[in-house]
Amino acid sequence: MNSAFLGDALFVVIALSWTVYLVQEIFITGSSALNLTLAKDEGERKQIQVASGLHWDGIEVWLIAAIVLTFGAFPLAFATSFTVLYVVFFLLLYALITRGVVIETLYKLDNSRWIRANAIAWSVSSGLIVFLLGVYVTSLFYGLPIEADHSASGSVFALFNVTTIGGGLLFLSLALASGAAWIALTTEGALADNATALIKKYGIFLMPPVFLLLVFMGFNVLDNSIFIGVLFTAAPILFVLPALTFVTSLGVLYFGLKQQADRLFLFALLTMALFLVTGFVGTYPIVLPSRVDPAFGITIADAMTQVASARIIFIAVCFFYPLILFYQGWKYKRFAQKVKPHDA
Repeated sequence: MNSAFLGDALFVVIALSWTVYLVQEIFITGSSALNLTLAKDEGERKQIQVASGLHWDGIEVWLIAAIVLTFGAFPLAFATSFTVLYVVFFLLLYALITRGVVIETLYKLDNSRWIRANAIAWSVSSGLIVFLLGVYVTSLFYGLPIEADHSASGSVFALFNVTTIGGGLLFLSLALASGAAWIALTTEGALADNATALIKKYGIFLMPPVFLLLVFMGFNVLDNSIFIGVLFTAAPILFVLPALTFVTSLGVLYFGLKQQADRLFLFALLTMALFLVTGFVGTYPIVLPSRVDPAFGITIADAMTQVASARIIFIAVCFFYPLILFYQGWKYKRFAQKVKPHDA
């Protein structure tokens, strides 16, 4: 295993880790964010708590894997991205901690104020998680303010522009749509009946194609656009990826209008997965693109750790990833039954 193979393989593994994580995170986070709006009483809120709480901890393994692998395989990229995105990272960390704590403590005290405060914190932190993830991932594809010496330029507020905010709202809209569908598919009673109706009532299903087009337009106006990257230039057939992403986003719109929860869920997850694949294909072989100058981007070769270290990381991935996938598959199958009202 030479340096080029290991670098490309670990880039693919990191991209896979982010994709698997975010495809799962959006429906868990979306269902959590809807608890204030959708639950009419504490019985229905407990249904949402069970439906989302059973899986959120296992999903975070993929986030940790993506971050740790970036640190181990591409330390320069990790250090530079943390320098640029430290405010986003810490806001995301606080939101993740809050979400994890309130899911467990929501009904630990039989007090209406305690329950209400935890429910609000649960909803707000969940919405913040998925929005910040959207800003972060879109920034990775759009480009960071990186100079020639790989240092950051400008303030943290430079990260928040029309394209990255559009990415955050894209992730949030997909989360709410898939979260409502997840509730409809995993619960029984009035809660399940009202879940997709709420999405239609507030027009949330309209948002994914709108924000997706906004983000793709932002990508396309830069000199280092992902659509003129190495892979898209070498193989124009890959333009089927952004095309399919938009088609699946229209599927979210259509099945949201029809209130077909199973298809809405599937197309929301497909839109997220295809968006991420499009972004990673477009940025390769750049680990961190620069929007200051395309030449300032950090490539796989620039950021690669030592070959011996990369080989150990790759072997560890080959051993542990199948175990994680097996465990998560078993967990979804084991807890596939629907959550009933007032179900202990």
